[in-house]
Amino acid sequence: MRFYLVRHGKTEFNLARRFQGGAVDSPLLPESIINAQKVGSYLADLKFAGAFASPQERAVVTAQNIVDQWEVVPKIKKIADLREMNFGKWDGDLVAAHQGEELFEQFLKYPSQFEGEKLGGENYYQFTHRVQAGLKSIFEEGFKAEENVLVAAHALVISFAVKSLLGKSFEEIRATGLVANTSVTVLETNDFNEFKLLDWNNTNFLI
Repeated sequence: MRFYLVRHGKTEFNLARRFQGGAVDSPLLPESIINAQKVGSYLADLKFAGAFASPQERAVVTAQNIVDQWEVVPKIKKIADLREMNFGKWDGDLVAAHQGEELFEQFLKYPSQFEGEKLGGENYYQFTHRVQAGLKSIFEEGFKAEENVLVAAHALVISFAVKSLLGKSFEEIRATGLVANTSVTVLETNDFNEFKLLDWNNTNFLI
């Protein structure tokens, strides 16, 4: 089966460069609704067996605007384990307010050492285990090997779930960058043990 993973559209918090993790939400910008509709048009010729999203509003609204472009509009199922990383007391803060702090340096450059629990949040091990479990729960719903599913989620969720399943280290994942807003990434698996990356961070359809 193939996971079509789409990051939510740009939000007001994204624009303001605020931490936007699992505990906060912010409205999508008007351009993000248009871009989500472009994703839907881009995927409209494919057949999807299901549509899933993080329970956070920015992901659900993105997903709804995607599927609304399809001839057959599936009901979106929310998956709690696909929430964005919990940043604890950082959530909602300006990113610039924490630059230079030791924990911030760990968060960006040395993720395997990041002690998110000191903030009341998650570390990367806890987070990655959770989001992998979220994707596995979708796989275990019993879709056929050749079927496609849509998953609308978040930058860290998609980047770390996909790259960790492909065997990349946390440091490699961070160094190569995160997926962009309303980008499409395609991950294929037949058994949830071996994975093939078919597309990564594709935004060509937004032009």
